[in-house]
Amino acid sequence: LRIVLECHPCFDWLMPVMDEFRRRWPEVEVDLVAGFHADPMGLLTDGKCELVIGSPPGARTPARKGLASWPLFRFEILAVLPVEHRLRHRRRLEAHDFTGETLITYPVPEERIDVIREVLRPAGVAFERRTAELTIAIVQLVASRRGVAALPNWGVKNYVDYDYVVAKRIGVKGLWSELHATVPKALAAKPYLVDLLGIVREQCARLLPGIELLG
Repeated sequence: LRIVLECHPCFDWLMPVMDEFRRRWPEVEVDLVAGFHADPMGLLTDGKCELVIGSPPGARTPARKGLASWPLFRFEILAVLPVEHRLRHRRRLEAHDFTGETLITYPVPEERIDVIREVLRPAGVAFERRTAELTIAIVQLVASRRGVAALPNWGVKNYVDYDYVVAKRIGVKGLWSELHATVPKALAAKPYLVDLLGIVREQCARLLPGIELLG
């Protein structure tokens, strides 16, 4: 079972999920397809992986036939600022607040970054962009006043609790994203896959604050 994580902070909760899955299904060999992939769904259709955890098919990349997808949960994406940032006392940020800022993101195409696609581009906001591969690296750069970021609420909670950075809602209703599991239709009914998705939902509901289960 080769897994691609389009949602890079998902590495934070994957270990307990995999521990429980291996306990239930010791005969299934699990592997992670490492790296940042411009087209994760293409890996499925090309037979290079069996499971993608990320956005639903067609949401950020072209839709493909022959895939089955299940909703897992939705979560809020928060703006992450240095503790001494000029906007630290604001209850929420709007698109124009990002003007002139350096946005620190994972090294993926801009159309796959929610805050750029849903907030900044529609408002015509100009910004610089810098990338880092690890969540902790992004948070460290923000804390060092090298820029701002937009990360899942559950991914930054510990850093906010320890006053390492501050986090703010984006827009009046917040910026929300959904996490889905996508597999080739030929594998959709496999008992081990169905069980894995159940484990993901169970573990994430227990471990991740601020999420809402879907489906």
